[in-house]
Amino acid sequence: MNAKPRNPRTIVLLCAFAIAGALAPAGAGGVDFLVPGMSLESVSLVPGARVSYLVVSKSFGAADSSFIELRVLEHRGGTFRLEIVSSPYPRSREESVIVRLRLAERVTSAASPESFRSCLLEVVIKEGTGAFREPTARELDRMDIESIFLPPSDGLSRTPLASEKIAVPAGVFSCDGAEYSRDETRTVSLGGVQAQRIEEEKSRIWISRDVPLWGLVKSTVEKRSRTIAAGVPASAARARDTATESVLLSYTKPRGRS
Repeated sequence: MNAKPRNPRTIVLLCAFAIAGALAPAGAGGVDFLVPGMSLESVSLVPGARVSYLVVSKSFGAADSSFIELRVLEHRGGTFRLEIVSSPYPRSREESVIVRLRLAERVTSAASPESFRSCLLEVVIKEGTGAFREPTARELDRMDIESIFLPPSDGLSRTPLASEKIAVPAGVFSCDGAEYSRDETRTVSLGGVQAQRIEEEKSRIWISRDVPLWGLVKSTVEKRSRTIAAGVPASAARARDTATESVLLSYTKPRGRS
């Protein structure tokens, strides 16, 4: 029996998050790939490269763990073939979803939803133990490619972190790190009542040259949001906290690549 289908958009965005969260700042203008200051140009899509991650998300006191694996299958004829595996953790074959993408090699310079879509030549998916198939138009639409590109933000602060050794299931790595933070307050309307929404976000990433594709060893993202209605004390506003941590489980380097 096939597994219950999982949202393809979730798979693509987790892949995008893993890529973008680990890239060095591009410093270019225009739109960025999921994380401000990032681009696709720093990704090394070498056939044989593979990385897998444990992604743990916590919200409202509950935790959800996922297994994510990404592989570069081949690069020939001006195209890349990538494979993305998503599953609950511990990994379950019956509940896995596999997405295979064929992308034009110019994808590494894509800087907009339109340019990324033009590079997406083929998508097939496999749910559980079923066969590979083409996604429906609705499934493709739910991938929501537009949401993985962001306009530049003036509210983002970047602080380099001291180099350190980071221990993860895949081993111990000498890493360079960076912290990104953003605080934003905006006015919203709640049933006609004006309120202030306060959002705080802090991300930390650790990168190693020893890890293929984008070098990600570990990342953490912490978010807090509060909505304060007019006339209500700030201390009475309930905060919503979420935290996501991604750690490298295993990796494979292509032969002859340092």
